[in-house]
Amino acid sequence: MRFLLLTLSLFLLATPLRADNPPNIILIMVDDMGRDWVSCYGAENQTPNIDRLAKQGLRYTTAWCTPICTPTRVTLLTGQYPFRHGWVQHYDVPRWGGDGLDWNRFTTFASAIRDAGYATGIGGKWQINDLRSQPQALKHHGFDEHCVWTGAEKGHPETEERYFGGHIMTNGNRETAAYGPDTINDFACDFVRRHKNEPFLFYYPMLLAHGPFGATPLNRDNPPTEKTQQYAGYVTYMDKLVGNLIDAVDDAGVAQNTLILFVGDNGSSAAGTLGAKPYNKGKGQRASWGVHVPFIVRAPFLIPQAGLYSTDLVDFTDIYPTLVELTGAKLPSGVTLDGKSLVPSLSGDEDPFKKRNWIFSQIGDFRMVRDWQYLLDNQQGCYQIEDDPQQTKNLFTSKERIVPGRRARLQKILNRLPPNAPAPFPEFQHKHDPTAK
Repeated sequence: MRFLLLTLSLFLLATPLRADNPPNIILIMVDDMGRDWVSCYGAENQTPNIDRLAKQGLRYTTAWCTPICTPTRVTLLTGQYPFRHGWVQHYDVPRWGGDGLDWNRFTTFASAIRDAGYATGIGGKWQINDLRSQPQALKHHGFDEHCVWTGAEKGHPETEERYFGGHIMTNGNRETAAYGPDTINDFACDFVRRHKNEPFLFYYPMLLAHGPFGATPLNRDNPPTEKTQQYAGYVTYMDKLVGNLIDAVDDAGVAQNTLILFVGDNGSSAAGTLGAKPYNKGKGQRASWGVHVPFIVRAPFLIPQAGLYSTDLVDFTDIYPTLVELTGAKLPSGVTLDGKSLVPSLSGDEDPFKKRNWIFSQIGDFRMVRDWQYLLDNQQGCYQIEDDPQQTKNLFTSKERIVPGRRARLQKILNRLPPNAPAPFPEFQHKHDPTAK
């Protein structure tokens, strides 16, 4: 609802809210990591470069995605909830087949921003189209340049590798990388340097910290053997790569006019800590810890004061309209977007009518919605989420004080949401792990 740590009067004395020139956009999404591994959120694990973004920008305390990979990615790209775009469960297109994300049906934020005159690039993981049968998919989705792990393609075991000896495709050319995340990070930093004199968008869906777990270039000489230690090593290396990209922006002299957004795609795949307390493993979980992720924005041209945190509610459908508004791009005509621009929130506007008062998440037929204090799901779960983040006390039948009224309000929101659209991929014909990626 508001920025904390400073009064509104200080906001009014702060820097201008808009850049003179179209701002650059960098969207970083870490794979399989929630707030419980980010030190500026209270995690024991140290992430100095992510913390640097928070110190120089704004950290949101309550941001939701979906509990699993590809539904979050499609929601981010389209600005629509899973029930609308139909991607309600994880589906690995290169491995399992199907057409994937249809550029004739969906206009991604990258397409809209490219049409506004931006240079656009992507580095990292795609996985929602098969780039063998659709080699121009990334171009159709709005990315002029790419350096990506193609995903594990059925019948091609070499494509399984994403780390040491990673199978990486750069602008259509496939290669075996010494270490896949390094190759992609080098591409991202070079993209910034090459396009520093024009407005650019770079989408960076990172490979780390997803399994298979093992060593990184930092600990290869003394590799950890325990899974949580391996995961911690991945997070450490991911943070280093984030730092490289921040440095590239700063060294290119475009920091003042560049928005850097750092988010996670679902809860962590290894249990972490928050506030010195154990925190549940979140990946694939139908609960707050499955969808509650880091969301940090550095945008000196827009955010009035660095080092703040905000309790405004955010979910991933908000990213699309935010980026479109900032870049002067056009929203796709005839398309329903579910999000709300965060520009008022980022700029310190206190008007509540410009903010969200609920956020939503979904996996399969499971749906949940929350406001600032309460969470309600469609399986008779109701929780005072601020006081009970581990969801240990179900208040669905409670008559205590304001619970019935708050529950009824959230139930009305769930009731008015439409049923799931048809899935844009074949029905599953085999058993699979829905939390696998």
